[in-house]
Amino acid sequence: MSRAVRAALLAYPPDVRERLGAEMTATLLDVSRGSRRRFARELAGLAGAGLRARAERTAAQSGRRVVADGVCLAAAWLMTLDLSTLLAQRVRGLHDPLLAPGLLVLLGVALALVLVGHDRLAGAAALAWTAARFPALLADVPGSALAVLAATVVPVACFVTLVLAPRRRRPDPRRLAWLLVPAVLVVTFGPPSYDQSPLLVGLVAAAALLVVLCALAPPAGDPRLAIALALPLLTLGIRPDRVGIPLVAAALVLVSAGARRTRGTTWR
Repeated sequence: MSRAVRAALLAYPPDVRERLGAEMTATLLDVSRGSRRRFARELAGLAGAGLRARAERTAAQSGRRVVADGVCLAAAWLMTLDLSTLLAQRVRGLHDPLLAPGLLVLLGVALALVLVGHDRLAGAAALAWTAARFPALLADVPGSALAVLAATVVPVACFVTLVLAPRRRRPDPRRLAWLLVPAVLVVTFGPPSYDQSPLLVGLVAAAALLVVLCALAPPAGDPRLAIALALPLLTLGIRPDRVGIPLVAAALVLVSAGARRTRGTTWR
C-alpha cells in the first residue's frame, strides 16, 4: 500500500512531496486502515489533490511562460524520437550520412543536456545537429526540398525556444535515467519490420488517444502537456510518406484546446 501512496504523491510538485509527503502518507494509511475500498477512495483523492496543486502552480505563471515550457518539453520529446529512430536504423545495419556517428553523438549530447536541465545548451546543440544534417537530409530526399523544410520547421522552432526561453528548473543528473526510454525504443524498433511494427502502431494510436483526452480534459489540466503532445504529432503528420492528415488535425485541435485553456484561466 505504501508504494501506491508514493506513486500517488508523484502528482504533487516535488517541494510539496518533500515537505508533506511523509505526513500525508501516514494520514492516508491511518484513515483507510482495514478497508481496501476506503484506501482506493483516499488514494484517488490524494492523486486528484496533487494534480490540482500542480494546476494552481501552472495558473500562477504567465501564459507565455506556460506555452514556452510546453514547447521546451516538446523539444525533448522530439530529440528522443529522432535519436531512437536513427539508432534503430543503425541497429538494422543501414548506412547513410544521416546516421554518421558524429551526428548521433551530437544529438545524444543534446538530449542528455535537456534531460539534466541545461535547456539553453541543449537547444544550441540540437540546432547545431539540425544544421549539420540538413545538407544530407536534402540529398536523401531529392526533389522534396519543400517537404524537408516543412518537416524541419517545428523541431527548429522548439530548439530555438530552448535557447531563448529555457525552463526554470534546477539541474538534476538523476534525470539521465530517462535515457532508458530511447534505449527501449531502439530495441523495439530495431527489427527490419519497423514501419509495420505493431508496437509503433500502438504508440501512435495511444498518442492520438492522449490528444483526445487532453483536448477534453477539465480546465484543471496542464496545457504544457497538450502542447508537448501536439508538436511531435504535427511533425510526424506532415511527413509525405505517412498518412498524416489525422495526426495533423489532432495536433491542431490539441494546440487550440491548450490555447483556449490558457486564455480561459487566471494566467497573467
